[in-house]
Amino acid sequence: MSADRPPLMFETRLGMLRPANRAAEEAMREIKGKVRVEIKGGVANQRRRGLYWSVAALVAPLLNDMHGLTLDEQDLHDITRDKLRVYDEQVLPSGEVYRRRRSTSNRAMNEAERAEFTTKALHLWSTWTGVAVETLHTEARDAA
Repeated sequence: MSADRPPLMFETRLGMLRPANRAAEEAMREIKGKVRVEIKGGVANQRRRGLYWSVAALVAPLLNDMHGLTLDEQDLHDITRDKLRVYDEQVLPSGEVYRRRRSTSNRAMNEAERAEFTTKALHLWSTWTGVAVETLHTEARDAA
């Protein structure tokens, strides 16, 4: 899994793992046979990352409905990184500018950088959708 994809979040129920977000549900549908799983605890950076992707899962369909778009969470993530200038520019020999998006993985961002990125993203999405940041937070928590 790419670090710039939604985390696969699970919760325990009756001694088994149950998908706790849409990305995990979709991943479960793809499983054929046995898979290898690595268990990691939910540290603050991971919780904030989970919030980001939960809100993205709410915002993408809103934008699609409002503007006739066909964005998914990954598209929204890429657009958000562009809008927030989370990229390095390289000038090609032709003079064109190539933007290499920087990773937003836990290894690439410390806690303070993750907090700043998430706050800016939620404010940007709030502006685009007309939904208050606090409401986006609440709706994402309720959906999880």
